[in-house]
Amino acid sequence: MRLSDLDPVSHLRDPRRKQRYVTTLFDTIAPGYDRFTRLFSFGMDGAWKRRLAAWAVEVVRPGGVVLDLACGTGDVLEAFRRSAGQAASLPPRMIVGLDPSAAMLAIAGRRVASADRPSAFPPVRLLRADMMSLPVADRTAAAVTVGYGFRNAPDAAGALREVARVLEPGGWLFDLDFFVPEHRGWRRLYLWYLRVIGRAVGRWWHGEPEAYGYIARSLEGWLTPVEFQALLRDAGFGVERVVRYWGGGICLHAARLGGGCSPLLL
Repeated sequence: MRLSDLDPVSHLRDPRRKQRYVTTLFDTIAPGYDRFTRLFSFGMDGAWKRRLAAWAVEVVRPGGVVLDLACGTGDVLEAFRRSAGQAASLPPRMIVGLDPSAAMLAIAGRRVASADRPSAFPPVRLLRADMMSLPVADRTAAAVTVGYGFRNAPDAAGALREVARVLEPGGWLFDLDFFVPEHRGWRRLYLWYLRVIGRAVGRWWHGEPEAYGYIARSLEGWLTPVEFQALLRDAGFGVERVVRYWGGGICLHAARLGGGCSPLLL
């Protein structure tokens, strides 16, 4: 099925149909996804994901399990592998990447298979699954990383509850995503950029304007960083670290299940 066969407005407004649209979208853009994220972020996307992975490496003890949700092409998995290889502590027992897009997972599989990993580095497993129903037992993971995932979930609050279910008590969630800037003037300019450039590149690379114009559309009705922090607290997380980029249009959050600290703004 082509992306153009699906009406974005009706699918994105209906939680029961949103996952179908999002999965079709990422199956469509998978071949050019990494190239686009580098172009769209002016080369900064890699640094954001390396920081996300480094935070996870800091807290995961030997023998722990790390889940990378909405793992896409495996770029966060790769960043975690590199960070763990440079750390003095022993690596986790297993890393699991999960994504609903078969095309994205195929690229992630090739990346994992070709990676030069130390012999002591844990196995990496890839599973096809969405964030609303994870095939993972309760209290399994020491840490969960998510890159651009909650915004695409049919129900962000429900996805957070699912993350809380699979985390160990005191486990960590590290999230990177687009957000709605609080400043109204910057918000208008930011959304204009995402909409115009995204649609132009989507039409150019895939013949599908919505392929990347979707980013701006997905922010309609989405949250500011502060509103997302409230959602985290409602799900039982204490927000401990926050890093804002692009005036709050991109944000990193580190949150601990059951934590209660005031966030450290970095």
